[in-house]
Amino acid sequence: MRKCNMRWFSPQRMKKHLAFALAVSLIAMVPVSAFAQVLKISMTKTNVSIESVLRELEKQSEYTFFYNDNQVKLNKKVSINVSDAPIETVLNEVFKNSGYTYKIVDNQIVVSTVTAAAKDVQAVQQQKQRKITGVVKDAMGEAIIGASVVEKGTTSNGTITNIEGEFTLNTAGKELQITYIGYVPQTIVLKPGVNNYNVIMKEDTKTLDEVVVVGYGTQKKVNLTGAVSSVGADELKERVNTDVLASVQGQVPGVTIISRPGSTPSINMRGRGNLGTSSPLFVIDGAIADASFFSSLDPNSIESISFLKDAASSAIYGSRAAYGVVLVKTKGGKEGDLKISYDGSVAVKMATYTPDVLSSEWYARLSNEAALNENPNTSTLPYTDKEIQMFRDGSNPDMYPNTNWYDLVLKDEAVMTKHSVSFSGGNKVKYFTSLGYMYDDKFTPGAKSERYNLTTNISSDIKSWLTMRSNINYIQSTSDNDKGGVIYTHLLTIPSTYVARHSNGEWGSYEGGKPAATVNMERNPLRRLEEGGWSNSKTENTLINLALDIKPVKGLVLTGEMIYKAWDYKSKTYTANKNKIKDFQTGTELNGTGVTNSKMEYSWEENSRLTYNALANYVWSNEKHNVNVLAGVSYEHYKYQKQKSYRLKFPTNGMTDMNGGSSAPDDTYAEGGSNEDKLMSYFGRVNYSFMDRYLLEANIRADASSRFHKDNRWGVFPSFSAGWRINQEGFMQDINWINNLKVRASWGQLGNINNVGQYDYFSSYQQGGNYNFEDVIVSGIVESKPANPTLGWETVTITDIGVDFDIFNGLLSFTADYYNKKTDDILLSYPSPKEIGIGSDFKVSQNIGTVSNKGLELSITHNKTLGDFAYTVGFNMSKNWNKVTNLGANDPIIESPWIKKVGYAIGTFYGYRSDGLLTQEDIDAGNYITDGLVPQAGDIKYVDLDGDGKLTDKDRTYIGCDVPDITYGVNLNLRYKGFELSMFGQGVTGTKVNFSMENAWAFSDYASPRKYHLKRWTVDNPNPNAAYPRIYPRTSKHSTYNQYFSDYWLFDADYFRIKNITFGYSFQKPVLQKLSLEALKLYVAAENPFTIRADHRMEDFDPETASGRGVNTRGTSSIAFGVNLTF
Repeated sequence: MRKCNMRWFSPQRMKKHLAFALAVSLIAMVPVSAFAQVLKISMTKTNVSIESVLRELEKQSEYTFFYNDNQVKLNKKVSINVSDAPIETVLNEVFKNSGYTYKIVDNQIVVSTVTAAAKDVQAVQQQKQRKITGVVKDAMGEAIIGASVVEKGTTSNGTITNIEGEFTLNTAGKELQITYIGYVPQTIVLKPGVNNYNVIMKEDTKTLDEVVVVGYGTQKKVNLTGAVSSVGADELKERVNTDVLASVQGQVPGVTIISRPGSTPSINMRGRGNLGTSSPLFVIDGAIADASFFSSLDPNSIESISFLKDAASSAIYGSRAAYGVVLVKTKGGKEGDLKISYDGSVAVKMATYTPDVLSSEWYARLSNEAALNENPNTSTLPYTDKEIQMFRDGSNPDMYPNTNWYDLVLKDEAVMTKHSVSFSGGNKVKYFTSLGYMYDDKFTPGAKSERYNLTTNISSDIKSWLTMRSNINYIQSTSDNDKGGVIYTHLLTIPSTYVARHSNGEWGSYEGGKPAATVNMERNPLRRLEEGGWSNSKTENTLINLALDIKPVKGLVLTGEMIYKAWDYKSKTYTANKNKIKDFQTGTELNGTGVTNSKMEYSWEENSRLTYNALANYVWSNEKHNVNVLAGVSYEHYKYQKQKSYRLKFPTNGMTDMNGGSSAPDDTYAEGGSNEDKLMSYFGRVNYSFMDRYLLEANIRADASSRFHKDNRWGVFPSFSAGWRINQEGFMQDINWINNLKVRASWGQLGNINNVGQYDYFSSYQQGGNYNFEDVIVSGIVESKPANPTLGWETVTITDIGVDFDIFNGLLSFTADYYNKKTDDILLSYPSPKEIGIGSDFKVSQNIGTVSNKGLELSITHNKTLGDFAYTVGFNMSKNWNKVTNLGANDPIIESPWIKKVGYAIGTFYGYRSDGLLTQEDIDAGNYITDGLVPQAGDIKYVDLDGDGKLTDKDRTYIGCDVPDITYGVNLNLRYKGFELSMFGQGVTGTKVNFSMENAWAFSDYASPRKYHLKRWTVDNPNPNAAYPRIYPRTSKHSTYNQYFSDYWLFDADYFRIKNITFGYSFQKPVLQKLSLEALKLYVAAENPFTIRADHRMEDFDPETASGRGVNTRGTSSIAFGVNLTF
């Protein structure tokens, strides 16, 4: 039986079965009436649903029933008693007084509603009907078989398309409604004089029958009772990021991903739940993985990514799922002929922002201004007018250069290319193999990275009761730098007045007409790039999953699974010998500028995890009840080891083998280490639904970890959830515009093991405390940390309430969640009295802390089709309230510039509060506080919180937070025939970033001033709200006074960024047939093309930059050209 809009009871083989049935009917050319007359039905049913009668008819006949489950409700009770009766007799009896009617087309039966009004209209307009014909196809030009074509407003008048996608319908209406499962419904306006129509239907990726991957299985989205969001292959395949994590940023409410410039993106779900790490668990094809593995996956090998956000969905993973689970399912083989797909793109990368460093002329002018601000009566300024003129006109570049280090050592553009080829198909043995390659050139000359991906999934139905599955995922990533590299801090701290290389080819030895500081000659970025040495690294990730499914009885599947995951990292770095720099004018070698202790360092790390799973999954259902029971046991063994060594004093820089270095004891070093742990788990889940409207789910997992003492090893983590599909109720039958209305709630507890070391409950010892034995000093061993056998699990308790709402056949979809997440028993180092002899670095870990997160999540999607044009608009947002609620005796924990304090959010900045800049009136009236220095007008005006007139620790307070208050995302997709334009944007509000030293302060560590320093306070422009205070030399006490950490050095990091814009064209079937292709799409994509930012002070940093000094603030944007093809 088939529901139109439309659902099959065997959906995977829908087209083949229907095509076969229609073909047989056409070839046999048996009239409908003759076919019906041959068939005789015998049936006795008492007080059963219409649906059960139709199921029985399908069993006794070759008929297939179609109906729109948004309009036709088959739960009405009927009774029937017939013997050898024609099927029309049975159907007439079944639908008598039901409000429904039927129409037989070949061996398909379409069930629809009928009203008295419709009958009257039909009778009146019978004479006005005309014959409408047409053909229904998908976007690739393939005929859609079995699509429902109904006169809009008179649902009793309809038909279905045949094997060629053709239909014929006599109608007096003005519009036709065309629906088909997996496609967006189409409305065709009938034009006068036009009786033939070609209809192109667009795939609907958000149907109500969408299946979502959950822990150890899948569930229909409409039946989910937990908070689960998913991202499909279409959202990933045309993104040109090198990192999958960056590609899903902003697409999932409640999941915060921050793409820091030059570093791996970070992720957390529903706020920071811990004082330490709160990263989610990553599970790839059933294997426990990590963020690095996930980020390195080939996007074209991914079928779906599910984000499990609440306890109901995560509890099945127990002790590691406290902060959510990221589930990845890679693509598998599909039944059919061999298909070969290729996806490739070439991108040009640019920097989103580059620090806007001022010229050497401005360096000199501001240096003079700083000197006068320090001492207005000085008779000696750092630079004369003549020197400033030489900086300006470049007449003497060997002594008075204008060096922009960013322009000198970094490339303006870099190239990135990605290629992926996949093979899929099969029959009893279904296979999918994907090969991927990525090349990423860096902005630093000589630096590049490459990645190779291999994914192979095989499924073999050996017997009807036996299936074998295997999955292999291999990733090799290399990073090579055949030059010395770039330290971004030095690009700011080396002044623009220092010459990189003199005209005679010697490295710079002068700055501003004077001998250069030794530290600047040592840090010369160009010299480091060309003479600094080299480095390379290789990372290998291997995942092997072998499984056997046994089906001994109907509904029961027994699974045995072995999973092996290994990670291997090797790196080698060489720091080169350097000759001394010669003075440009005298030729004398300058002491302190050479390097003789060349160094080659080798590092190796490896970990492996071997997992055995045994699962039993049982499914049972009847007309009212549906039960799914999962039970399992899991055993894991994790091992880690590392080695590190180096040698010094290599005779030449051309050596690549460590044996070339000195073997003297003082010139060699080696270290190593290892650890391991084991985990034993039992888990289970029960899903129950009654009449497909009342949903219940219960999960439980018990974990035992070797990281805890044997008396405290087990943790039990339960969860419960329920859902009510209100739209399935009888009182909702007449409200046809509501397709899905579900409320759900969940509660559960999870454990956290991420912050527990392998041996935290043991005593630890270290060398120390020398002893005298017979006048000989002997090294002793002392206890550094006492044992703590009571160490236990951190526990996260989550309560979630949500609603899912879909109306007008996908026109609008809405999901909202409220959650309350509490983390208890967070591990903290308990402060111990010094008298007991425990060092400050070896405090006892105890379960002390508590953190609270409460939040709201919202997601809205709107779909609309207007003839050949269709569009989708989506919006998601999340708001989180984070608060530390218990720190025990540790309250507060100050980690400048942050503080962890009960009652405040994690990520809170702790410093002085400012009130703009001091005016001369403030100075004259004594309206300032001091650290012993009398400030000047233009210095920062600190707020005296304790009123004592002194700048002390008592004046520090809570001044901001670096965690976003609200995160949100917006997406737009426009489709017209083969053309497609998509846009995705993401933003945050309520977050600050702190910059210090060379990232914020002029002349700090000799740093060149930047353009934003021109917005400073000056005598001529004494603006108390200026973007920068009065400027001083780097050693001035006024500089020290202004550089205390305060909210003046917090910058607004709110932004809205267009993350991706893609424009593409998919070629239509006539062209594809000429090219012997199944699909071909060309596209151009831009990543991070523009940003709307809240900061208008500094303006030259990427708003996703992390707080700190010397950090990379540039960010990356790109434009790519790509192709997707299948043949």
